[in-house]
Amino acid sequence: MKKQQKFIVILLVALCTILVVLTAGCTYNSPNQQESTQVTPTNAVTAETTQSSQPGSTQPTVSWKDFYPDHTEQEKSQLIEEAKDEIMRVFPDIEESTLNGEWIEHTRTTDNGLKEIGSPYIRFENIKSTSDDRKHAIFVDPESMEITYYTPYSANYKEPVISLDEGKEKATEFIKNVQGEDSIVYDPDAYMVVRDSYEIDERPVASVNYFKTSSGVIYQYDYVFAEYDMSHDRIERYSNGITSPDLLSGLTTLSAEPEISFDEAVKIVEDKIAERYDLDELELEYSKISSYDNYLFWWDDDDIVYADDPNPIPLVWCVGYSDKKTREETDEEITYPRSGGFRVDAHTGEIYTLTYSSYNIRKFDER
Repeated sequence: MKKQQKFIVILLVALCTILVVLTAGCTYNSPNQQESTQVTPTNAVTAETTQSSQPGSTQPTVSWKDFYPDHTEQEKSQLIEEAKDEIMRVFPDIEESTLNGEWIEHTRTTDNGLKEIGSPYIRFENIKSTSDDRKHAIFVDPESMEITYYTPYSANYKEPVISLDEGKEKATEFIKNVQGEDSIVYDPDAYMVVRDSYEIDERPVASVNYFKTSSGVIYQYDYVFAEYDMSHDRIERYSNGITSPDLLSGLTTLSAEPEISFDEAVKIVEDKIAERYDLDELELEYSKISSYDNYLFWWDDDDIVYADDPNPIPLVWCVGYSDKKTREETDEEITYPRSGGFRVDAHTGEIYTLTYSSYNIRKFDER
């Protein structure tokens, strides 16, 4: 189940920080490389000359509908009751009488009035607990009957009473308890990121993230995320964005070897920015997302994965950048400078997203 938690995404600030933190300099860092190397744009490549064919591409033969069948109202009610049982298994301190589930369909409208698509799920809100005074939200996948999201509506931190290593271990054990024997924790190809929020922003929270990969390339949104509160010795937040393995593999049909190099992707973007701005004045510097060891990703956006007639999940270069003005105005001891970012198809050169000043190119509507 993917990203249903967008309506309360502000509670995932810690994870969002992971996704946007940048390292300074015009760099391309290989997974084992720490030193920066200068990017040299390839002048011969443009978006027009590269948008041709996707080598190794085959049209997917699977759809989200194969994994999320239609249900009658009676079946939905039964599944909501089963979801309550799973919630009580994982969170025995929840007041069961406050569990009122709502079925969320594949196509829905957000609280902001935006249309979106995604996997169906069961949403429980304003849940009370016997162990604290906070209210909580929990989402459950109706087919796997796994909890896919958990968060309190507020936080109250103190000094840590356990170490980061203990917090990491307990967060990992929580993930295994929720997911069972098929947990991503046991996946030898998963990419793991651990974050000490106490050291970074003085929140006594250990964050553990496991990302799915294919052919050594990370999926941007197929991850499991757990935050463990080291001051109260309890799970603080959990999110499971893992797509059904058969659906994910059925949509990952392109080659993991890019036809468009990193330098060529930068050149395509610079040509687009140069239509409105003077590149010499901007002095753009490019950086990878620092929690990962590469710029190359599978872009498993919900609009791709849960489309009724899906195309293959694209392989993309995903890069952030800063300009001279932003770097001069940013205290890099507090935060990293960022002026925008882009995604470029690593096979065709198509620009999927590009944000910079007046530019706001997006393949899909902003969710």
